[in-house]
Amino acid sequence: MLFYVHYKGKEYKVRVESKHQKMYVRYNDGEEKALDLSFLGNDCTFIDGEKVFGANIVGNKNEYTVWRPSGNLQFTVESEYRRIVGSMRGQELNSETNVYSKMPGKIIKISTKLNAHVDKGDSLMVMEAMKMENEIRANVSGEVKKICVKEGQAVEAGALLIEIEPHAAE
Repeated sequence: MLFYVHYKGKEYKVRVESKHQKMYVRYNDGEEKALDLSFLGNDCTFIDGEKVFGANIVGNKNEYTVWRPSGNLQFTVESEYRRIVGSMRGQELNSETNVYSKMPGKIIKISTKLNAHVDKGDSLMVMEAMKMENEIRANVSGEVKKICVKEGQAVEAGALLIEIEPHAAE
């Protein structure tokens, strides 16, 4: 699952996945690492290589404080699901560059390519939903970094369709 962590005015993407009964984490676009994490109530132990870190985590919904001997950390966490639901409800996502499906449907045509330059509003693909063809357009100008679907593929509401890296001016 993907989380967006906001700390000291910056946003970090943290992907956490369970594979083969182990947890793995990836920060932003870095390397995926095995995660050894255990909780006992609010107390957390995190092992990274030869180092062991301990902390007490307190929070509700999306605001958290990590109490630790070297100093406290305060941050907010937003899940990918919460962000998608907010997008579907019409909430602005100022830093959102990914393109998500707003409804379930079937991808019938992809009109862009990997590494292609796209301008905001350009048609990226066509999706059939409720017996209608819907054009999916770019949210920002930039470069197509990942196409997450194939022609003929059925998708659910909220599915990630395309990742776009925006130009520096945006």
